[in-house]
Amino acid sequence: MSRWPIAAGTLPLLFLFFTLPACGGASDPREVDGAIRYMADAIERDAPERLFRVIDARSRHAMCSIIKDRQAAVRAITEHYPEARRAEALARLGDLGGAADADALFAMRCDARCRQEFATKLAAAETVQGDDLDVQVHTVRGTTLHLHRLAAGDWWGLVWQTDELDAERSRAAEERRTIEANAAIFDRGRRLQQPEAQPSAAPTREPAQ
Repeated sequence: MSRWPIAAGTLPLLFLFFTLPACGGASDPREVDGAIRYMADAIERDAPERLFRVIDARSRHAMCSIIKDRQAAVRAITEHYPEARRAEALARLGDLGGAADADALFAMRCDARCRQEFATKLAAAETVQGDDLDVQVHTVRGTTLHLHRLAAGDWWGLVWQTDELDAERSRAAEERRTIEANAAIFDRGRRLQQPEAQPSAAPTREPAQ
């Protein structure tokens, strides 16, 4: 039995998934039908980390940058901000749900309902329009999928929140720069408040006898 809840529209997806043409059942995401088959398999397995691999590379790279900048910002706050200001500063960063990496961030952002919405659109390609890097796939189900890749020979990825994640990446990078600049100011202030060490008095020599 599938670990994936059977909902309206799911059974046609599974049927169309298994009728996609393949050589020995393999899924090659460098091919359009192979990428769609890979997506369907990831959803059927309830494996968001697998589905993440066939999301538009621009979105994947943005999520990697977001995680990197957020983690650096958290370190700067916890290690350098005054204790009284840490909680407020951390709250402003937002909650990434404890996501440790981009895979986990995607799983949090694209939950079971989101993945089910993907499932209602997936099917074998009927026509493919576009070029080597960007295509519109019209499926036998009557749905349209937008796939993109950065270079010929790369895996195709489903276009998902590309513009939104790019904007979030820019915000995360700017906020990291601001937080690290503030951390340097706080460190400098602490150094200035520390009393300077007084030079030790030279020992008094006993007069010669």
